[in-house]
Amino acid sequence: MEIIRTIIPALCALMLFSCAGNSQKENVFEYDEFGVVNKINPDEKCVWLVFTAHYSLDDNGYFENFDGVVPVLNTLKEKEVKGSFFPTGVCFEVEKYQEAARRIIKEGHYLSSHSFNHLLLCEEGRTLVSADSVKADFALMEASLEKYGLEKEQYDWLIPPYETYNQETADIMRDLGYKLVNPTPGFKTGMDWTSPGAPNYISTEEILEGIWQYESENSMNGVILLIHAMNYPDRTDEDRPYTYLGEIIDTLKSKGYTFKTMFDL
Repeated sequence: MEIIRTIIPALCALMLFSCAGNSQKENVFEYDEFGVVNKINPDEKCVWLVFTAHYSLDDNGYFENFDGVVPVLNTLKEKEVKGSFFPTGVCFEVEKYQEAARRIIKEGHYLSSHSFNHLLLCEEGRTLVSADSVKADFALMEASLEKYGLEKEQYDWLIPPYETYNQETADIMRDLGYKLVNPTPGFKTGMDWTSPGAPNYISTEEILEGIWQYESENSMNGVILLIHAMNYPDRTDEDRPYTYLGEIIDTLKSKGYTFKTMFDL
């Protein structure tokens, strides 16, 4: 009996150790000054691809649109990689994007949003909208997402509109039940709205060079990499970052990186 009494506690301890060893590793987040996540698991060789878009109603999608979504989905499917999509709620109401939205869900990507009307929340630190305005806009956004059969716990990670906010507006969005994430700073991928010939123009060649320079100097561990799924005017297809998504994925894979979505959190 003494032997049995000795063995049983030892087996229990071994089982507990095994369970602890197999438990899911706790996620580590890096935050900006407003408490918004801008890097995830920085010790892990993993990149988080995020895609945003908006549809500008005043010009029927001429300047801002979701026209890049199908090429992006095709590339992700070809490369067997999942991404996280954050179009504005307006995009879900445009008929030509509705099949693509269903495809995002069907193919296992993360789908959330970016507000409904792409609100500019603040400028130079000054709040431009009230809490009630944000709440009303987000109610429309949520109604749009729920038309696709999603419940809030399935889309509670959110990229703020324009990736711009201050402490007040970040807190308003959190009070509405959202976990906030923003692209990792140090990249120029969000500058593809600039037009050739304009003083602020940044070519896709320069944008891509910036990715690889960042990787060589810092690594891409835990990076949240923004790529617009939009066709801004005045740029050719060769001058759109998403055109090179396959190249970006292949290069990162060759360097040992993997890819995750908000579903993995």
